[in-house]
This record gives sequence, structure tokens and C-alpha cells, in this order.
Amino acid sequence: MIRIFLLFLSFTLLLLPTSIDKKIKVKTEELHSAKIEYNKMDKKLSAVAKKIIDAKAQRKKLDKRLEDLEKSIKHNQTEFDALKEKKKVLDNDVQNLDKKILLKKDKFIALVADKFSMALVLEEIKQPTPESVMLQEAYGVYAKENEAEIEQLKTEIEQLKTKEEYFLNKQQNIQRVLSNYKKERREYTRKKLEKDNLIKTLARDKAIYKKRFDRIREGQRALRRKLAKLKIIKRDQETDQEARLEVRREEKKNRTEVKGNGHYSGAKTISPLKDSRLIKKFGTYIDPIYKFKIFNKSITLKAAYKGAKVKSVLKGKIVFAENSGGMLGKVVIIEHAHNIHTIYAKLSRLAPGIHVGKRVSKGSIIGKVDKSLMFEVTKENKHINPLNLIRL
Repeated sequence: MIRIFLLFLSFTLLLLPTSIDKKIKVKTEELHSAKIEYNKMDKKLSAVAKKIIDAKAQRKKLDKRLEDLEKSIKHNQTEFDALKEKKKVLDNDVQNLDKKILLKKDKFIALVADKFSMALVLEEIKQPTPESVMLQEAYGVYAKENEAEIEQLKTEIEQLKTKEEYFLNKQQNIQRVLSNYKKERREYTRKKLEKDNLIKTLARDKAIYKKRFDRIREGQRALRRKLAKLKIIKRDQETDQEARLEVRREEKKNRTEVKGNGHYSGAKTISPLKDSRLIKKFGTYIDPIYKFKIFNKSITLKAAYKGAKVKSVLKGKIVFAENSGGMLGKVVIIEHAHNIHTIYAKLSRLAPGIHVGKRVSKGSIIGKVDKSLMFEVTKENKHINPLNLIRL
């Protein structure tokens, strides 16, 4: 049974390159499609953003016009109220003059009845007396003076009424202007409300497109990671014939560590995880469930405590730093001299300022782990045993 399984496994391993080529082709096509969709969504986002900018510019003009209208309405309302007060004063003055005219007329009638009635009667019947003649003359003078005063009051009333009419016309003109301003204000307020609603709708569309855009971008990244991984797997399959032959030949079952494809003979450096314990070695090991050999290209270090700091083992430049998803968690890849790359996986968080392009020195903190760190090393694109590079 085991022999049949091993033969089946060997046959499957022989077919893997073709299978991976197909996967690489499929993923490349998916990535191309994702790029097209990404560009479409990017254009949509740009178009929506431009509409929002235009709508905000138009709303700003409406706000300015509404502000000017409010000032005009306030100014005209103030002038209207002032004219109203002036007209009120004029109305009061006209009423007072009317009263004066009535009083003068009443006073004249009473005086005539009291002082001049007898003289006027004697004059009428052609029997004047010296006293009646004098009263008659006095009556004429008084009547002229009274008439002149009444005419003066009437003139003043006409002047006041002319002013009243002027103020009234001015009030009516201001009322028309105010009515037009208020109508225009209502129209601009309606337009502004339309712009506000448009901006809200565009902002909502922008948020939807941004979400789709981010999802497509994340999908692109995942596809690139998958493609890179498939290419690495393909390269490893092409260069890792010795490891596959080991599986097919059923080498010694107790072997727990083998040399990688690459070679490193330099001085050892610091451990990426202080006071850690090695819980999974580099090399071939027996799968505890299916009982066949697996070649492990990394080592796993158990952290001494939750939140233990992870350090760069050499100085170099970060070429990858993001959440890869799945079991690997957050991953950082650092490029060093002599074409050496170190890979730090299963990070629970990245240190502040860690990003692609940042240069780090030996011992720089790049992140933290909760339980364990998966540590991998390549030299000239070939895996090497990390324990050849670091000291525990």
C-alpha cells in the first residue's frame, strides 16, 4: 500500500511543473483581467472625484450669491423699516396739522358768533354804528389773517403729503426689490440643496467605487503574491531535484535536517527572536498524519512570550511588508548584501515606519509575534538553512 502511494506521489511530482505552468498562465490572465478592471474603476473614481470638485465649486458660488442676497435683503429691510418710521412721523404731523386747521376754524366761528355777529347784522340792515364799523374792520383783518394761517397749514399738509407719497413710493420699490431678492434667495437655496444632495450622492458613489477599487487592488496583490509563489515553486521544482529524489528513494526516516539548495559559509549573525526555542527545523521531515516526507524551507521559532519583538538579522532594505492573509499573517522580506533575502512570517503586527523601501540596520525591530515566527533565508534565489546564518 505504501509502495503504491509512493509511486503515485512520484508520478504526481513529475507532473507538477506542467500543472504549475498552467496555474501560472491562469493567474497571469487573471492578473491581466484584474488590471483592466482596476483601470476602469480608477477612471470611474477620477470621474466621480472631478464631479464632486465641480459640484463643490458651483456650491461655493451659490453660497457667495446667497451671502450677497442676505446682505442686500438686510440692507433693504433696514431702509424699508427706516422709511416706515419716517412715514409714521409724517402721518402724525399731517394729523396734527389737520387738527390745527379744525381748531382755527372752530375758534374763528366762535369769535364771529361772540364778537362780530351784531356788527355783521347792523351792517346787513344798513344801520351801522361807530362801534359796529370798527368791529367790521377788525373782522376783515382777523378773517384775512385766519385764512392766511389756514392756507399756510394746508400748504404744510400738502408738502407733508408729498413727502409721504415719496416715502410710500420708495417703500413700494424696496418691497418689490425685497420680493425679488427673496424669490432669488429661495431659488438659490433650492439649487444649493440640489448641489448638496448631488455631492452626497457622488460621495456615496465614490465610497462604493473606492471599496470596489480597494477590493480589486487587494485582489491584484493576492494574485501577484500567488503568481510569485507559483514561480518560486516552479523554480524550486526545477532546482530541487535532490529533495524530490530523496522523497522517491525513501531515505533515512529519522533525518530531520538537510542542506538547502544554496550555500552560505559566512559568519553567523543574531537571532531574529531573542530567547526563542526552535520547534520546527529546516529540511526533510515526516508528515505526522500521512507519514511521507516533506521538505521544509524555513524554521519556526517559539516566542518566549506574547508580543516578543522580531529583529532584522542583517542590515538591508525592505522589499515586502504587508498582510499576506491566511496562516502566514503579516510578512516582511528584507534584501541584504550578496543577494541574500530574509523572510519573517506570522508577525502579529509590524513596527511603526516599516514599509517597502525603508533601510534597516542589523537588530532593527521590524514587528512582533504572539506565538511563533516562521523564518526563511534565500541566497541567490536558493533556500539555505537559516541556522547556517543565525545563532540561537
